[in-house]
Amino acid sequence: MRLTRLSLFGFKSFAEKVEVTFEPGITAIVGPNGCGKSNLSDAIRWALGEQSAKLLRGDRMDDLIFAGNSGRKPLGVADVSLTFTDNHGDIPTEFHEVTVTRRLYRSGESEYLLNHVPCRLRDITDLFLDTGLGGEPYALIEQGSIGDAVSSKGHERRLLIEEAAGIMTYKVRKKSALVKLESAEQNLLRVNDIIHEVERQRNSLKRQANKAERYRAYQERLRELKGFLKFHEGQQLQQQLDAAEHSERAAQQDVDSVQAALVALEAQQESIRIRELEQGQARASFQQRLYDTRARLSRDEAELSHLRQMLDASTNQLEERRRRLTRLQERTAVLTQEETPTRERERLLSGELESQRKHLDLKSSMLRGLEETIAEGVSGLENRRRRLIQDAALLAERRNHLSGLRERERLYGKQRDIAGQRKGGLEQQDRDLATLEEQQRRFLARVVEQLAQVHGERDELTQQALAEESGRDAIRPERDSLREETARLNSRLTSLIELSESFEGYDGGHRFLLQRKAGGESRLTGLKASLAELIEVPPRYERAVEVLLGDTLQGLVIGRADDAEEAIRLLTERGQGRATFILSPGSRSGPETMPSLARHTGPAPSVVLAGGVMLEGVAIDLIHCAEGDRPLIEALLADGIIVKDLSDALSLRRHLPPPFAIATLAGELVTSRGIIVGGPGGGGGILSRRREISELQEQARHRHESLLAVDASWEASCRRSSQLTDSLESLTRRLDEVKIDRLKAEKELSHTSGERRRLLQQIEVLTYEAKSHEEDLRVLTDEIRRFESSLLEDEGRYAASQADAARLEAEAAVHQQARDNLIGDVGELRVQLTSLQAQRDLLALGLARIEDESGQLVREMEALEAELTEEETRRKQMEATIAHLHERLTALIQEEGVAQRAAAEQDKAHQELVEERESLEERVRALRQSLAHVQQALSATAIRRAELRNTISLFEDALRDEGLEQVEAIAVRLSENGLGLEEANSELADVTAKIAELGGVNLAALEEYQELAGRHHFLSVQAQDLHSSVRSLRAAITEINTTIQQRFNETLMTVNGHLDRLWKRLFSGGEAQLQAVELEPGDEEPGLELVVRVPGKRATLNLLSGGEKALAALALLLALFETRPSPFCLLDEVDAPLDDVNAERFVSLLKEMAATSQFILITHNKRTMEAADILYGVTMEEHGVSKLLSLRMARAA
Repeated sequence: MRLTRLSLFGFKSFAEKVEVTFEPGITAIVGPNGCGKSNLSDAIRWALGEQSAKLLRGDRMDDLIFAGNSGRKPLGVADVSLTFTDNHGDIPTEFHEVTVTRRLYRSGESEYLLNHVPCRLRDITDLFLDTGLGGEPYALIEQGSIGDAVSSKGHERRLLIEEAAGIMTYKVRKKSALVKLESAEQNLLRVNDIIHEVERQRNSLKRQANKAERYRAYQERLRELKGFLKFHEGQQLQQQLDAAEHSERAAQQDVDSVQAALVALEAQQESIRIRELEQGQARASFQQRLYDTRARLSRDEAELSHLRQMLDASTNQLEERRRRLTRLQERTAVLTQEETPTRERERLLSGELESQRKHLDLKSSMLRGLEETIAEGVSGLENRRRRLIQDAALLAERRNHLSGLRERERLYGKQRDIAGQRKGGLEQQDRDLATLEEQQRRFLARVVEQLAQVHGERDELTQQALAEESGRDAIRPERDSLREETARLNSRLTSLIELSESFEGYDGGHRFLLQRKAGGESRLTGLKASLAELIEVPPRYERAVEVLLGDTLQGLVIGRADDAEEAIRLLTERGQGRATFILSPGSRSGPETMPSLARHTGPAPSVVLAGGVMLEGVAIDLIHCAEGDRPLIEALLADGIIVKDLSDALSLRRHLPPPFAIATLAGELVTSRGIIVGGPGGGGGILSRRREISELQEQARHRHESLLAVDASWEASCRRSSQLTDSLESLTRRLDEVKIDRLKAEKELSHTSGERRRLLQQIEVLTYEAKSHEEDLRVLTDEIRRFESSLLEDEGRYAASQADAARLEAEAAVHQQARDNLIGDVGELRVQLTSLQAQRDLLALGLARIEDESGQLVREMEALEAELTEEETRRKQMEATIAHLHERLTALIQEEGVAQRAAAEQDKAHQELVEERESLEERVRALRQSLAHVQQALSATAIRRAELRNTISLFEDALRDEGLEQVEAIAVRLSENGLGLEEANSELADVTAKIAELGGVNLAALEEYQELAGRHHFLSVQAQDLHSSVRSLRAAITEINTTIQQRFNETLMTVNGHLDRLWKRLFSGGEAQLQAVELEPGDEEPGLELVVRVPGKRATLNLLSGGEKALAALALLLALFETRPSPFCLLDEVDAPLDDVNAERFVSLLKEMAATSQFILITHNKRTMEAADILYGVTMEEHGVSKLLSLRMARAA
């Protein structure tokens, strides 16, 4: 593979697009200094991915874009493309021709393209790895860096061998593998931690899942038993509903008869309203007539007053116009007297103005003649001055040359002195460095002592950190237990709160309305809350109050019956079942029943009555609620009594007058209607759930406080551990710093020794330079003496020319003075002429003003006379209008009296109709009261019927909510199995007790357990995969290390063979070899040292001359190139330090290698140019813009 083409545009000094074609063999690029030759080398290096602006001889990347000059604007982009052909696997791509492009925009954006397709920088660098053009390119040697190959450090020389060995790809793969290994190990640690946590959670959930399975089995049996009992309860409710509907039909007949009588009276009432409306319209007509008459009377009176005011104003205006006409006549007479003297003054000024103009023309003619004379003298003087300037320039040039010679003399002297001073300074530095070397040795000893001390402190802190960790392990079980208990309580509390907020336990209709109310339903504004939300019951009486209130406990409290009607309408529209509504009766007195028991109630928890009855109290006195809600609660529980057990209830029943309802603490009920309800009850209801929420909140608060205390101890220990860790990290950093100090001290000591050796070499060089400056100074002094004598003659000729020029300048000054005097006279005449002209113009303006003002006065007098005539006419018209208004006012006053009497008669008739209407309204009001009574009776029966229907609806909704829609089928199936009501109640209590024994059950535990089991399996598989990845990566890294070392050793042997052969060729003998050195601090691999022997000299690189060092570097680089040829080799002025003999050897070797390789050289050396097959010349005809010229060299046959 070889480089065939370089295209660049906008890169550095190449403002226009340039294309350089490369052929096999040697291509040379030549040109003067500063023309931009090395910019081509920078362009190649930049296109291959170089990221350092300094290596490209710039400060920032945008310095690489053409910056413009005086005739060109700066460009916005730099573009460089390299084209390679004959690719036979040298680079990893299937294309025969490869073009690499890099662009940089002034905005900072950049692009990389591979065969005109956008790619990444990494794609470019990976492409040229191990080709000699990669990270350490030995095939690209830029200007001034040829000596780096021999003066560089050992590890830098090793990088060159690695590039030639082709192991950079392996190193990149090794680095990538190390990153993946570290990531895999970290991921494995994290996965193991997660697996441990998942196992702990899975073990905890396993017990909960077993519990949840038993709970579900109990719930299924509980559902069947409830369905059986609910079926029989529903049959009883239907019988009560049939009786209530019969009572409602009888009450409806009473309402219909009263409504018929009310309709007849309301018809009479409507007739009177119509008559009253007609009479009111007639009355309003008469009232309007009276208002209209009075309004016209007011308007005419106002108009009369306005006309009188206008008449007075007209009189005043008439007098004012007459006075103004008199003043205008007087002003006209005054203007006529001013006009005559003004015209006489204007005539005199015109004569004087003409005389001054003639005098000005004479002076101007004299001035033009004098200026022509001055122009001729100035022309001669300018010619003389130009010759004088030329002489002065020549004289200045000679003086400058003499000054330059003297400056060179001074510089040579100064350089001689500086060389002497530098020599003395270097000798002093050598003495100082000897002192510094001793100080560095003592400092190194102190650093080694500090290192041992820091090691001891770190061990002590490590023991303290382990003790803190043990302390945390001791409190970890208690902390985990508290966290688990808190989580359990919070889970149960959250479940109960969610049930409460979603109104679980309420029947379908009640729950629907409460949810819509919470959602802001506008049609439920009258709905206050459910009855259960308005009361608080001590835990002892919960079951008793629940059985007393029954389904009413879920009832919805409303303010008006209309609100209930609207809510029922909403239920019907949405098909959400039935609901019970409780009208709030407002403030009521306490219960009027059972007066004999009132004195027994009070703050005591229970009272023993006659017969040993244990009375807990009247229900209303045992319930807490807001004062505003107490009348409603009293109305619902007015006949409620709570006793200890069923025997007390049955005993008390015989002594109380009805109505009453006696409830026991166990939830049994005895009513005055002979109904007795008993048996084991269901689970906790709405009241117990609210209580349980409160208790759980208190328990959770106590657990949280305990957990906070334990967490505080834990965090305190963590903080101490963190402080110890920080201290350990600080000590570790201190240890690293001390280690770095030791390395620095060792490095500085080595550097100081090397500096002393370098100073001795410089002192020898300065001694030679001082002698050379002394000889140059002597030659320059002789040349200065010869030039000073020639300069004296030139200065004499220049003084004579200056005297001649001074005479001509004096004559020109006399003529100039006369010209200035004439200019002054002409200026003064022009000022006088201007003044006279201004005076005459001012008089003309005065005359014009008098004429204009006289004409204006005449027009104003004519206008005033016309206005006087018009005003007289208006006065006569206003007087006639005033007389007409007086007559019309008299007629309107008479009309007002007639209208007022008619309005009074209409008011009297209206009052009679109002009295008749009020009498009829009183009769209607009495009949409506009667209707209200019968409607109230109907409403009572309707409410009873609605309550029963609502109860049945709620009963049906409850069945649906509990999943018991098929209760009849359940009842038939259980009855066929021989189950009766008594057995069903007994088994229901047994199953309920078993569910209660289970306590809190996490129903989601089964799903969570299965999910955690799946996750555990997934994580285990992931951990096994990570283990396999870690083993594979470690094996790959070991294999890469083996390959790298093997290829490095093989390449080093090959390079040494080529190096020794090339060394003998270039130096006519001697030997050279790369040898490994000891591992330096901070290096991962040992460096390489170049060991050489030149015929007739000692074997050390430092003692070689500059040309020999350059030749040594070329030998090394060409040895690398022969070991692993690159697509091309770019050498930028590497032959500059070589003399003719060494240059001839270099060129001869280059020609041999050019038969198989491609070389691009930037050079000033003629011998190198002669060896080139193609010669490119770079010029800079335009400032800052490089151009390219090409020449193909002909070879002799």
